[in-house]
Amino acid sequence: MENYHSKQGSQGGKKWAGLLTCQTILLVLIGLLVSISTNQAAAEPLSNATQPVETPEEELASLRLNLSTVLRRYSRLRDEYDSLAQNCSATVVNFKECPEGWLHVLVNEKCYYFSNDKMDWPSSRDNCTSMGGHLSILHSKNVHEALEKEASRIGGFNNYFWIGLSDREMEGDWRWVDNTTLTNNFWKQYSLEPDNNVSGGVDGEDCAVLESNTHAWSDVPCDFTYRRICQMDAVPITSA
Repeated sequence: MENYHSKQGSQGGKKWAGLLTCQTILLVLIGLLVSISTNQAAAEPLSNATQPVETPEEELASLRLNLSTVLRRYSRLRDEYDSLAQNCSATVVNFKECPEGWLHVLVNEKCYYFSNDKMDWPSSRDNCTSMGGHLSILHSKNVHEALEKEASRIGGFNNYFWIGLSDREMEGDWRWVDNTTLTNNFWKQYSLEPDNNVSGGVDGEDCAVLESNTHAWSDVPCDFTYRRICQMDAVPITSA
């Protein structure tokens, strides 16, 4: 009888331990969802302090892109939440600041994904969005240097990566995918870039790439196919 009660107690303890583990994982996921929204909002004043004043239209477009990014990351975490809720015995998830396969750049606390496959610029933009991010935005020299260093490391010599910059809406008006105007630029030195050369087609060159061999940008036709650099906010992981 004593052994019976001992076994029952052991089984009950394991059951409660499993439930507690499940609840802990779910609480961590909820905390991550809250932290994404909180940190996104907290980052706005700092961003506005370091960047030129945006017009109301530019600010609205930027906020819409940020909201879309947060909602897509929320959707991904919600799916993980549902999966864990249905199977509390699942392996504990090791949470990281960035998704698996993404690079965490400490300079601006963003996550970047360097693709291996190639797409045209519109498809690359949509693919980054589907992953919960957007094509990369390089406002500062430090960010540009960090990305071109990684592009050179993984891309080797003479490789091109799409970034989120184009003048597709109006020739010469270069804008990022969040509709902010281009302020700091890193066009290829000692050249006429961006030159809108029509040799690639009648539409000219309306999209920008980062070149791994020159560590600078060039404008190219948007229907060319290259690798891409996607970007999303890093999720801060805090210890209890």
